[in-house]
Amino acid sequence: MRYKLHLISSTRRATLAGHLRRAGVDPAGIEIMTRKAETVVMRVCGLSAAAANIIKQQMLSIGGDAAVHREVIHGAPDESCAYLISDARRLEILAGNMAAQPFGLGEAGSEIIRLLGLRSSPPRAVNLPGGSLDLTGGPLIMGILNVTPDSFSDGGCFIDPSAAAERAAEMIGEGASIIDIGGESSRPGAVELDPSEELDRIAPVLEMTAGLTDAVISIDTRHSGIAREAVRLGASIINDISGFTHDSGMTEVAAGSGAAVVVMHMKGTPETMQDDPVYEDAPGEISAWLESTADRLIDGGISRDKIIVDPGIGFGKRLEDNLEIIDRIGDLHTLGYPVLVGHSRKSFIGTITGCDMPGERLSGGLAVTGRCLDAGVQILRVHDVRETADFIGVWKAINRKGDSS
Repeated sequence: MRYKLHLISSTRRATLAGHLRRAGVDPAGIEIMTRKAETVVMRVCGLSAAAANIIKQQMLSIGGDAAVHREVIHGAPDESCAYLISDARRLEILAGNMAAQPFGLGEAGSEIIRLLGLRSSPPRAVNLPGGSLDLTGGPLIMGILNVTPDSFSDGGCFIDPSAAAERAAEMIGEGASIIDIGGESSRPGAVELDPSEELDRIAPVLEMTAGLTDAVISIDTRHSGIAREAVRLGASIINDISGFTHDSGMTEVAAGSGAAVVVMHMKGTPETMQDDPVYEDAPGEISAWLESTADRLIDGGISRDKIIVDPGIGFGKRLEDNLEIIDRIGDLHTLGYPVLVGHSRKSFIGTITGCDMPGERLSGGLAVTGRCLDAGVQILRVHDVRETADFIGVWKAINRKGDSS
C-alpha cells in the first residue's frame, strides 16, 4: 500500500499536540486544531420547541450539532432538553450568536460561556483558616482515620489515641494531604451516637495530631458541638455526611470558625439510607441537591471558596446509582466547587468483585480512582493512602509524558 494509515486512539489535547509537533505543524495551528479534537457535550433544558429548533439550526450552521427531541420539528413538546455536541471553540461562537435570539437564548449563551470557563479553569484552592489547600498539583489524598469500634472497614483498629496518632503520621508519610478524623460510625444501619461519647473519642486524637503540621486536619461529624470543639483543637475542615441538614447549628459553627466544609449528599440517615433508595437520575438529582445546599450555606455566611462537594458514594445509593455517579462524576465540576469522592472499600465494590472483606477491596477501588483522575476530581478520601499515592504518581507520569511529547 502506498500510504500508511494509523488510528490515533487518544484525543487528549497534549497527546495530539505531540503528534502535530512531530509532524511539523505550525504552533498556532496546533492550538486551533487540538481544541477541535476535544468534544464537549452540554445539556440545555427547559426549551420550547421553537427555542430547540433555533439551537439546532445555529449549531448546524457553525459545524456542530444538537440532539433534540424528535418532535420539535412539529412544534412539540412544550418543554424539552437539547444536547449540544461540538468543541469548545464552536460553543463559544454559538454563545455569541445566541445573544440576538429570542426566547431567553441570550441568557443561555452567557451560561455557556460561564460553564466553559469552569471547564478550563476549575477551582485552584480551598480557603482554610490561616492558609489554603492547593489543588493545582493534581488530586489530594484525604486519609481516613476512624476512631470508632464499629466502622465498616477498620472499626476498633485506631480506638486508642496513640495508635490513631501513629496512623495519622503514617498516612502523612505515605502522601496524605488531609487527615479526616471521625468518631461516629456511618456504616449502613448505624444508630446515632451520643455527642459526648463522640467527643471523648476524637478529642485526645485531635490533641495528639495537632502537631502534625504537614497535613490539614478534617473532622468527620454531623454535630455542631463536636465541630466547634474540633476546630478549637486544630481542625480546618468540617466534613458533614448529612450535608449540614442534621444539626441546625452546624452552618453557624462553620461560618464563625472560618473552617472549610465538605457538603455530602445522603438519602436519609446511616440507619435508614439503604432502605430502598430510588432515583430517576441519580447524578442529576444529587448535583441539583448539592447546588441548592451550597447556596444555602453561602446565604448562611460560609464563603464560596471554602465549600467542597461530595456525591456520597454508598450513602443511600443502589449499585447502579453508584456506578452512574462515578461514570458521570466530572459533571459535578459544573457546580464550580472542588469535588471530593469517598469510594474506598465501599460495599458496591464488593458486590461487583465478590469480595466480602472490606480491607481486600483495594484493587477494585483503584478502578474507581482511575475514573476519578480522568474526570479531574480534586480530592480522594481513602483508607489505603500509599497504594493510592502510587497509583496517582504513575497516572501523573503518563499524563506528563503526553504533555511533553
